[in-house]
Amino acid sequence: MKKRILLILLSALLFLSSCEAVRAGTDTDTEHSGDETETSVYEENTQSPPDADKPLPTDPELYEEIPHEDALPVTGTSEPFELSGTLRSATGTSLELIIEWRAVRKRGEEFAAFVAEVSISHKALVYPSAMGTLSIGDKNFVFRSPYYEYYRNTADKSMVYSVSTDIPCEAGETVKLGISARWNFSGTYENTDIDAVTVGGYVPVGEKYASLERSASLETNVILQNPELPEGCEVTSLAILLNYLGFDVSHTYLADNYLPIGEAGEASYYEYNLGNPRNAGQAWGCYAPVILRTANDYLSGRDTDYRAYNYTGCDASELYMQVQTGNPVIVWITMGLAEPYTKIPWTVDGEKLYWKYPLHCVVLCGYDFDAGTVTLADPLKAELYKKDMKLFELRWQQMEAQAVVIKHSRAKSG
Repeated sequence: MKKRILLILLSALLFLSSCEAVRAGTDTDTEHSGDETETSVYEENTQSPPDADKPLPTDPELYEEIPHEDALPVTGTSEPFELSGTLRSATGTSLELIIEWRAVRKRGEEFAAFVAEVSISHKALVYPSAMGTLSIGDKNFVFRSPYYEYYRNTADKSMVYSVSTDIPCEAGETVKLGISARWNFSGTYENTDIDAVTVGGYVPVGEKYASLERSASLETNVILQNPELPEGCEVTSLAILLNYLGFDVSHTYLADNYLPIGEAGEASYYEYNLGNPRNAGQAWGCYAPVILRTANDYLSGRDTDYRAYNYTGCDASELYMQVQTGNPVIVWITMGLAEPYTKIPWTVDGEKLYWKYPLHCVVLCGYDFDAGTVTLADPLKAELYKKDMKLFELRWQQMEAQAVVIKHSRAKSG
């Protein structure tokens, strides 16, 4: 009898110990229990698990992209860097306003010495002296261009203004610095009416962008726009990007169900695709805001935390940073990287719009600084191909530096 009681007590103690061990293990591994497989998948794709209780809103203003983790170690000491780049107006003519900039920070300093030089590029031009303005962040400067009387067959540029200023930039920080310029030219140039020549955008200042890898390449499959969408390079580029991200969607499905269509001469290419892309020779295309809207309309109806963002106006280094971090970029260039010119002006809601020809849209999926090339997924080419980096950047800037990226997102707090 005593042995039986002792055995019962011993069994009870062993049972309680095992329960305590299970409870302790559960408490320790709460973050991973039940979700271990799903969490590891998200880690592979650098994606944060979406919150099932708080789906992303459909209004793009109510969500924000999840920032990429910087690979640079935070040392607390300002590392030296030197950056430079170019911003360019997009008149569709050879008359352009150009801002060339450079930023230099020395070790241990909490600011970057920033220099911006304004140039005017043109061919034949007779024009009186005119005023202009340059804005760097919240600082504004006024300049005056000289009297022009030049007769050139090829475009050349002349520097008209230079300014230096300090930009606060602490260790590990990246400053997205807004820069813009306006030259008060008013007249007709190469059959294009111009009220003023303007250029604007933002440049990234910080050691992160100075440490870009020398090359990066993303395995991207091409989707051909033809024969279904002979005028649909923009929406086909969107399909290429969405398929890269794992969405099984065709370019024709996007065009037929999500692409907003408007009539040329009546609608703006910033708001609608001008014409049906199925109609060869009868449609024109669209600019970045239309593809942004198309992408987000498609994504907001799906169980995903991806959303599209408009990176138009960024510096070229931002394009390469996106590719380095795993994000192909939809960009607007020209067919064959030919020099653009204006064609068929329309007046829409009191605004004169010039279509820049020959517009083309592709996906940037690689770059190589040492070779001086970029890799493109082109809806008109069956295979990825490489182009000269400097010429690519020039045409991209002349087409208004338009860029769309699709990234992981979260609802804005508050």
